[in-house]
Amino acid sequence: MYTGWPLYKWLPHCPSVDKIAKRSTNVSYTPLALATGNVEIMPNTFTYKIITENHPKEGIRATGVKVRNTWTGIKQELYADCVVIAAGAIETPRLWLNSMLPFNEWVGKGLANHNMDLVTGIFNSKELISIINSPNVGPNVGHTSGARFDYPGLGSILAMGLSPGLTASFSYAISKSGNSPHLDSHSFSKGPVVGKELMELMANYQNSMNLLIVTDDEVVKSNKVSTNPTVTDEHGPVPAISYVPSKNTLRKKKELIKIAGNILLKAGAKKVVHSDWPDGMMIHIMSTMRMGYVVDQNCEAFQVKRLFISDNSVLSNGLGGANPTLTTQALATRTAAIINEKYF
Repeated sequence: MYTGWPLYKWLPHCPSVDKIAKRSTNVSYTPLALATGNVEIMPNTFTYKIITENHPKEGIRATGVKVRNTWTGIKQELYADCVVIAAGAIETPRLWLNSMLPFNEWVGKGLANHNMDLVTGIFNSKELISIINSPNVGPNVGHTSGARFDYPGLGSILAMGLSPGLTASFSYAISKSGNSPHLDSHSFSKGPVVGKELMELMANYQNSMNLLIVTDDEVVKSNKVSTNPTVTDEHGPVPAISYVPSKNTLRKKKELIKIAGNILLKAGAKKVVHSDWPDGMMIHIMSTMRMGYVVDQNCEAFQVKRLFISDNSVLSNGLGGANPTLTTQALATRTAAIINEKYF
């Protein structure tokens, strides 16, 4: 039971979310846009087709979208002077392809992914406390992502805190190495951990430290998002993802794993476990509608005037480990200014 200051006296002194939150869209641009009275948010609405026309001067240009309310099933056509797609690196190329827009060999191609892995060190409690220089330590203390080491040409290594459940899965269970752990080329334990050994490792959960491996992205044209005409939902053919890391990507990841394991061993870890995550683990995916190939420097599609793409898919590449969210926000703000200057 709360027995301190009365809540009604305390609340007026609390800063509002928009004053203290990170500058995510829901507390920054969205409230400002709604305040103009010119914006309507349509939740549970899915755009399944871009509407175009042949203009005598501009050629093929976007004039609107076809949408479907996923709750009611009602379909609408919405028209505008410009159309902006921001559906992400998977759904944006799907929307282009399902809308039968002009063929471009780079639509959906070059999918880039932060190819990741995890290396976990298990310490004696006194050793871990001496490393952190604090008695209040553990993988569930503080921020999820901590210190980060950047290795130009390879990628980055991040200290990462995980809950007990996520440690059991990400550190010890999710692996492509088969059914039993073995020593990898760096003499670290590699692969899934089960049974008595898993119980022992989880008993030492508070003495574990996770290092996330994130390789530099590479754009490979064969890594792509296409559509599967034989599998459809209410909005047309569903996206099909093809991703195989290049030999160079695997080389870089192997080197980062060696570095991370050696860091943990030199810090005093009594055991190091290399998870060996599957290659299909994807995060921060981008580059499927690359700037300079599908859109110009203003994010306007080369082949469809007044159609802009403003999401991760237009980023040509990304440094290993760098979250592209703020870059994408900046790109969206810049694109909005360009649209206003060019067409309004």
